[in-house]
Amino acid sequence: MKVTGGAGGAISDSKGEYTINVPDGGSLTFSYIGYSTQTVPVTGEKLDVTLRPDPKNQLSEVVVVGYGTQKRSDITGSVASVPKERLSKLPVNNVMQAIQGAVANVTVSQSSSIPGDPPSVQVRGRNSISAPSEPYIVVDGIPLSRTDGSINDINPNDIQSVEILKDPSAVAIYGVNGSNGVILITTKRGNTGKPSIRYSTYGGVENATDVLEVASGEEMLRRYAEYSRITKTSLYNGGPVRNRLEADNYQNGVTTDWLDAVMQTGVNQNHNVSVSGGSDNARYYISGDYLSQKGVVLGYDYKRYSFRLNTDIKTTKYLSIGTSSFIVGHNRDGGRANLLNATAMSPYATMFNPDGTLTQYPMATEQLWANPLLPTTLDPERRQFNMTLNGYGELAFGELWKPLTGLKYRLNGGFTYFPTRTNEYEGKTVYNATGLGRISNTESQTYTVENILSYNKDFGKHHIDFTGLFAAKDKYWQQAIATGQVFPNDDLAWGNLESASTQNISSEADRYRSVSQMGRINYGFNSKYMFTFTVRRDGASVFGANYKYGTFPSAAVAWNIHNESFLKQYADVVDQLKLRFSYGLTGNEAIGIYQTLSLMTAGSLAMGAQPRTSLKIRTVDGRLQMGNDNLQWEKTQGFNTGLDFGFLKNRLSGSVDFYKTQTRDLLLRQALPRVTGYEVVWSN
Repeated sequence: MKVTGGAGGAISDSKGEYTINVPDGGSLTFSYIGYSTQTVPVTGEKLDVTLRPDPKNQLSEVVVVGYGTQKRSDITGSVASVPKERLSKLPVNNVMQAIQGAVANVTVSQSSSIPGDPPSVQVRGRNSISAPSEPYIVVDGIPLSRTDGSINDINPNDIQSVEILKDPSAVAIYGVNGSNGVILITTKRGNTGKPSIRYSTYGGVENATDVLEVASGEEMLRRYAEYSRITKTSLYNGGPVRNRLEADNYQNGVTTDWLDAVMQTGVNQNHNVSVSGGSDNARYYISGDYLSQKGVVLGYDYKRYSFRLNTDIKTTKYLSIGTSSFIVGHNRDGGRANLLNATAMSPYATMFNPDGTLTQYPMATEQLWANPLLPTTLDPERRQFNMTLNGYGELAFGELWKPLTGLKYRLNGGFTYFPTRTNEYEGKTVYNATGLGRISNTESQTYTVENILSYNKDFGKHHIDFTGLFAAKDKYWQQAIATGQVFPNDDLAWGNLESASTQNISSEADRYRSVSQMGRINYGFNSKYMFTFTVRRDGASVFGANYKYGTFPSAAVAWNIHNESFLKQYADVVDQLKLRFSYGLTGNEAIGIYQTLSLMTAGSLAMGAQPRTSLKIRTVDGRLQMGNDNLQWEKTQGFNTGLDFGFLKNRLSGSVDFYKTQTRDLLLRQALPRVTGYEVVWSN
């Protein structure tokens, strides 16, 4: 703030408090970037001033649109931004929970109540029958999707902004990855100045609602009596209960609420600390986060540990480099109570043996309904780890030679290492009379390289923005599983699989590669008329030689009506009025690796008295699958028209969109006559 018409000025602290000398009868002018300036007379009384966002600055706000940024007023497609207040103030474990209900045409649903499971997200519904419907997620310019990573790997406290690309023009730059929409996440970067240390925490409890109401003891007795009448069989020892282990509890009037036994009050806590700062030439952002969730069912616990390092370094006036890396670990160790078995238990069933140990079959051995608490005595390991190392280098040619001002080259590189480990053992007293052990190790390594050339220039009333891309991805995945059955004892559990009488080892590996080229031109005239033309060509190793590549174009046009001269007289009322049209074509792979091939696997063949190793057709999901070299991309064409408006200093603002999409060449598994020797084949 400053003295109106004078030389005095001051800056408020974080609480909005300040000290300034003002002459009698003077006034103060309050200003802040992105907000409307206010002038208030000084009367000697307390001043409470609230600045409102400046609608003109909102239209000039820079928005991430994929492989670059644009002013919001220049955007021709349907791009929605999640309000920053939701990202910074809502205590959520997953950023998608902050998006829920904040953006039109984006559906966020939590189909699983297991702690650590991410919600499902759809942008403008589903466009494919067989392919996943999740949107493509990009973090700091590097794809998170298709690396085995998930949105659960991103700490919500690290997120600066979230943009959602919805229409064909906006998503076309991502080609085959954009048919389900694209979510662009930008994480926080360091600011120039002294180190800023921030600590935040939150906690809460949760309880199950609408819990299933199970039969009481009296209701169970009536059920048994009806069962005996219909089947004409007698109950245990001619009494009112059916099973041996229920008799004593019935005689003693003891009942057990099995649902209550396996459920608990869930506890949720999060701790986050971050440090940021830097100079004009080097900035940093470092954060660490710990999340703990205890579910409402015993044993369903989840812990997440994460660390992030973002740096930006200006090595010379023309070269900048930086990193955007994180490490996150997920822990789901521990045995889990069986909720289904708890609902099947009789209230008279016996939970404990006389020696205090859990019964194996609380009603009777022949019932085979195992004690729902038995799995909690196990100690399986379920762990995931994601190490993502991303970096960039950007060269500004204009700093080398002035005529090239606006021309930049950026190299993005990313590496993701994603191992998963599961170690499980079911002892001789739990579900399996002889013991069952299993060790599973899975890992993937994904390499991403993006070469981006951009040019941004104004020529009088003309504005041109060009972006060119060449990108490549290489992902290697492998899995090894070892199992054992029939153990002499339970002492070493899964740590002693070689002692099992029956052993089995299996392994598999695959490789996925893709290459992409993209070109995009944005043209604007006098901030009134904007045009966008995009074309992207993608190639993927999952398709046969005949259709490895697909080309996906799009076009869009927008008209800033509020900048026309005939609306200038209504400038105090109309802040924004923009009409948009777009049309585009996107693709979808929709199949897994090697689906175009007829796969073989090892088998055995009897030759004389000795079995011999042979090759046989490999089943996919239990069915014999024929290869198909002529598989091609699913193609989704879409049309979108929209109107963006803002009135009365954007007190009333919003967007209205009409869109239509149609997907062709859907990929489906088609049944085959058995005479072919196969059962199914993928076809368009």
